[in-house]
Amino acid sequence: MNEEQSKIILRKDKEWHLIDSELCLVTDFQPLMGSAVKDGKVISPVVSTPYAEINIVCKKIPKKITGLITHKEDFINLWAAFKERGVTEEKEEVLLYWSMLHYVSNIGKVCSAVLPSGMLPKIVVMVCPRGTYESCPNGLKWPPKEDPLVLVYGLESFSWWIPAVMNTKFEKIAHVG
Repeated sequence: MNEEQSKIILRKDKEWHLIDSELCLVTDFQPLMGSAVKDGKVISPVVSTPYAEINIVCKKIPKKITGLITHKEDFINLWAAFKERGVTEEKEEVLLYWSMLHYVSNIGKVCSAVLPSGMLPKIVVMVCPRGTYESCPNGLKWPPKEDPLVLVYGLESFSWWIPAVMNTKFEKIAHVG
């Protein structure tokens, strides 16, 4: 089996669903076609293609995984972690959860199920101490009713970005440290 056959590409929600609520390690973030963030807004010369490509590792899936980022808020949050805040690779790593199960209301869940892929943000991004991902031998699945900040604090995240449409009982939805 060659590398292309052993690689999984996630673009649409039905493909991303494979890792729904699973802790993943982001090993690479590459903006595509000149996409960038300026003054908190996405700048993209080509709107018909994804904003970025990420390579991720997930303990549930033993293959190489490439995720295509198609939602502006998800792109802004990944950009904030990698480009604005920056990651000191010797001391830090970027982890994420992708989920359709944790919206503020049932309306968000229904809309996410019926609207085209990329219509709602789905990624929680965290910058954590290096080795955090490996310290979770079975991964760390995000329980359906758990507040994302429980995981953020449990993983000792230095910085994090939680989409505003995701369920959290606390007011702070982003922290950059």
